[in-house]
Amino acid sequence: MIPSWYPEKADGFSGSFFREQAEAFISEGHAVGVLVVRGIPIYQYGDYKQRAQRGTYQSEGDVNVFRADALMPVPKLHPINLASLEKRWLQLFKTYVSRFGRPDVLNAHAMFPAGIVASRISRKTGIPFVITEHRPSSIDLLRSPGYRGPALRAAKEAKGLVAVAKGFAPELNEAYRTDKWEYLPGLLSPQFEDLPVRTPPTGPFVFGHVSHLDPGKRVDLLIDAFGDAFGSDNTVRLRIAGDSAHRVGLEKLVKERGLSNVDFVGAVSREHIAKEFSRYHSFVLTSEKEAFGTVLWEAMACGLPIVSTDTWAGKNAVSRITGLMTPIDDRKALAATLQEMQTKFSEFDPLAIRYFCVDHCGRKSFVNHYMGLYNRGTI
Repeated sequence: MIPSWYPEKADGFSGSFFREQAEAFISEGHAVGVLVVRGIPIYQYGDYKQRAQRGTYQSEGDVNVFRADALMPVPKLHPINLASLEKRWLQLFKTYVSRFGRPDVLNAHAMFPAGIVASRISRKTGIPFVITEHRPSSIDLLRSPGYRGPALRAAKEAKGLVAVAKGFAPELNEAYRTDKWEYLPGLLSPQFEDLPVRTPPTGPFVFGHVSHLDPGKRVDLLIDAFGDAFGSDNTVRLRIAGDSAHRVGLEKLVKERGLSNVDFVGAVSREHIAKEFSRYHSFVLTSEKEAFGTVLWEAMACGLPIVSTDTWAGKNAVSRITGLMTPIDDRKALAATLQEMQTKFSEFDPLAIRYFCVDHCGRKSFVNHYMGLYNRGTI
């Protein structure tokens, strides 16, 4: 596995889903190594000098992780910086091979920079490679000077190209002028793999939301629509989990609307997120853009019916079994959808929702999807 970013420490959060994917393959009997290179701009040279990750190896759980730093000498001059990253990644690759042997396949995560580097390692070694794209912003990066040529070549040479949302695949195919990009589901977080379906709480009907509260999640729209739908009716509550600098403005909005039935609970740790979901009747995600929407699947794993805006993630997750969809950035429609969910809540079967979720992105399904791709003339 060659990820464009990865947790700096074994218990780190940023990119933790890459680690969970590696662990999923290991649990199904496969050997996995992860090669991580952190690019450091020349203007952070002091940080580069102080860091110790210039070629380290750690066994983190059952995942063999090799890390190194690369100094990127010229800001925004992509060819030179890519060469620096490639050199360090190739060194890690050789170290990995000397210790564990030659891998069957390389799986890069995100084209920039890992996909391009994986293609170059593949040319040198003959090992086939696959690229999984997670970031919609990669389409904009494809237009950047110094990136377009190497990225188009990498896409052409890859044995498989994966998009993490159904709606993402056609846009990538158009941008890359190919038909190779296909959708494969992401992985349900392991803590939800064997989780029992929660019993709906007693008391007020609770809509829940979990995010970093950044503007793209449109929590302000959710608050306004909730207020429009229910006012300060305390038999219906909105519970908002998450924390950021934007929380103050959202709390101000609640106060201005005079809503006594909206609760901010702050950040919730990963180990307690399932307990947080157990407090909800329905989960709501009102994003402007969302690719896979991991949090939707985590909520469904608990048996929660969902309300989602019509994003790529919403189109993936919402069905007649799992919940209701509402247009993006449409306050009136969202208010009506929230009311509809409260009315129709008893029609959604928690066990059916969980089965839909695990069948789509549970561990065995995830590994089988990728093994099918790898074995399709690849290894």
